[in-house]
Amino acid sequence: MYLIFTEDDGWHTNQLVDAFNKNTKDVRLIKINETSISINDNPKILYENCEIPFKEIDGVFVRGIPGGTLEEICYHLDILHFLELEKVTVYNNTVCIEKSVDKVRTSCILNANGIKTPETFVTTNISHLKNFQSLYDENDLVCKPIFGSQGKGLEIINSDNPHPDYESLNKVYYLQKFISHPDKKFIDWRLFVVNKKVIASMAREGTSWINNVASGALCKPFKPSKEMVKLAVNSSDALGMYYAGVDIMLGPDGYTVTEVNSIPAWKGIQSVCKDINIAEIMINDFLKKCN
Repeated sequence: MYLIFTEDDGWHTNQLVDAFNKNTKDVRLIKINETSISINDNPKILYENCEIPFKEIDGVFVRGIPGGTLEEICYHLDILHFLELEKVTVYNNTVCIEKSVDKVRTSCILNANGIKTPETFVTTNISHLKNFQSLYDENDLVCKPIFGSQGKGLEIINSDNPHPDYESLNKVYYLQKFISHPDKKFIDWRLFVVNKKVIASMAREGTSWINNVASGALCKPFKPSKEMVKLAVNSSDALGMYYAGVDIMLGPDGYTVTEVNSIPAWKGIQSVCKDINIAEIMINDFLKKCN
């Protein structure tokens, strides 16, 4: 039996289920925040009044990890760690999810691996934050929640908006130098990596500086350069991912990686890459790793 940990039963989950069905594999949908575990000689998952022994689980595909308190998030990740300790394949693996869900950790790893990423400053000290801002008096900064996705909670910090919304950031201030396209376009690129290969890519063009599809950006077909492909594959590899959505922007100094997502959506990129089935490619790779 295979499991999909998911937060909803929408388009992405249906795509995965169809891919499992094409491989004639039994799959069950599980909401991890409604799951209990039994820790003993015969560990089990308890879900909807059913018991699923770990020894009956062939692999777990992680489609969603919900937010929550620190304790809740740690517990959800502990379930994945426990499965891996019991030799169950988790896809993406737990450690890479931990690395990528935390933007600070992602920035540190990319920087340590020589992968170009925006200049970043992180602090819990407001006085240090003000000193950092003073170095960029003529340039905008982007303030982001360290846990977040789909462009939610992003702010431009400049003379018109000198202070971030402290409370929404939970008192951790993560600022990056604003990447301005040489032609002043609001555009970036998403490259989808599976098993160290870029299988799909798209351009995202927005009407504002936030280019996420969830924020209304348009998806367009795009063929990446060799440099962009190398950046995407190296970024995915640095974080130890089986599959990843890598976001790249073009600034005055060339291409830079702005995000590496270990649980990426692919509805937008699938809409402009009609000659492949992204879910099937991922599930085929997942099943090989399980075997």
